[in-house]
Amino acid sequence: MITAKFFEKIQKYKLDYLALFVLVGAYFTKIQWNNYIGDPDGFYHTKIAQFLSQGIVIKSLPWMKFSTLANNFTDHHFLYHILLAPFTYFSNPLIGIKVATVLFATIMVMIFYWLLKKFNIKYSWVFALLFITLEATIFRLGLVKANALSLLLIWFLIYALYNKKYWLSIILGFIFVWLYGGWPISLIILATYLVAEYIYKKIHSNKLKIFWSKIIHVFHKKPNNNFKISLSLIVGLILGLVINPYWPNNIYFYYQQIVQIGIVNLGQQITVGGEWYGINFMTIISSGAHIFVLASIVFVVLVLNHKIISRQSWFGFILSFIFLLLTIKSRRYIEYFWPFLLFFTAFGLTDIIKKFNWSSIKKFWKSLARLQQLYLGIVGTVFIIFVLVPVWQSIIEAKIPRNHSIDKFEEASTWLATNTQPQSIILHSDWDEWPILFYQNDQNYYIIGLDPTFILMKTYIKNLLVLLLGPLVITLPNKLGIISKLTTFL
Repeated sequence: MITAKFFEKIQKYKLDYLALFVLVGAYFTKIQWNNYIGDPDGFYHTKIAQFLSQGIVIKSLPWMKFSTLANNFTDHHFLYHILLAPFTYFSNPLIGIKVATVLFATIMVMIFYWLLKKFNIKYSWVFALLFITLEATIFRLGLVKANALSLLLIWFLIYALYNKKYWLSIILGFIFVWLYGGWPISLIILATYLVAEYIYKKIHSNKLKIFWSKIIHVFHKKPNNNFKISLSLIVGLILGLVINPYWPNNIYFYYQQIVQIGIVNLGQQITVGGEWYGINFMTIISSGAHIFVLASIVFVVLVLNHKIISRQSWFGFILSFIFLLLTIKSRRYIEYFWPFLLFFTAFGLTDIIKKFNWSSIKKFWKSLARLQQLYLGIVGTVFIIFVLVPVWQSIIEAKIPRNHSIDKFEEASTWLATNTQPQSIILHSDWDEWPILFYQNDQNYYIIGLDPTFILMKTYIKNLLVLLLGPLVITLPNKLGIISKLTTFL
């Protein structure tokens, strides 16, 4: 019989962490146990990491000849590529990068478990293990991207915000900018935290009624350090932008990446990456129906007992809702929506258990009529058959896309490197072929890659400069050297 003392020994020797590491690590290894890279960007990340392992910091991408990145490149995954660099020493660097992807995802889940334990969440180990049932998130974590490390930083950031760790917030802000181009997510986390704190304090402020119409709100006299923790994070982000090998060119790049690609999203004008297109609500829910059902039950119970909702549950719910809207706009945010909904479910269920212990739940069940018990039993059976069984199947069948083998374009690239002049431009048919061609052969230059927005922006800039400076170029070309400067810039 398993006793409380048994669990105490497990936690004492950190066997709970070890078991989680083995299970989750084995699962992610199973997904990567093949000769495929799930996304073309994985080849690009591997190549940049290879350059860094050779001591080369890339500040221009002449391999993308007709884009704004040809002469003005910012590595917005700089720290991620540094972390990948040691794994490129494998005999096949792409295999090494797959190992890194497994390791980063596994550690991220471990940190999620650590965070739940820090907040004394009930069944924290189970909730951490549930991570592998988040089908859409697992798909994204199986790609060679900084997604797992981004989530890892977010778990640390949540800990720092709620525990007022000012220096940690500064460090996390700095690291976030160096690690991942999606660092503005940290500002969404911060704003959500502040809103959740405001709502919680509004609901839990003491109210003293005088006569019938007068109400005096009595607040606890505790120092409000939200401004200080907010400032800490913002200072860290600013330092990450300024103390940066790509300063100040990184500002314009982030404008392109965040505003033009992320917010404006020119997907209606040009064909961009599939992750930037929207997705409908039912498709989102179908990728994690079990968590959605559980979260919905938790939500209903908490709404009916709103006084028991903790700060973290408010935070988790608002954050989940925000990223649900973002996912509907661009499906790439699904990698955050499900983890945040799992976060809300874990904290919300703990709030409920604190209020309603198992004896009260049993008492409630016995108070129900036979017909009501039968109805709930049927609902539970339907949930198991039509929701949990497909979830189990998705866990077993999870895999990364098999469109890009690790030797894709290898023979063609070898032929090009042998039979063409260095830096000669290769005409290729699609922008997402570039990362693979670039990885296999960096002797030649290519047309465009990463995102078509970069070539579109170059066209806009070129047309604008010609419009504004055209007359000046025609009249004073030799004296001012404008032609050569424009050529260099464009």
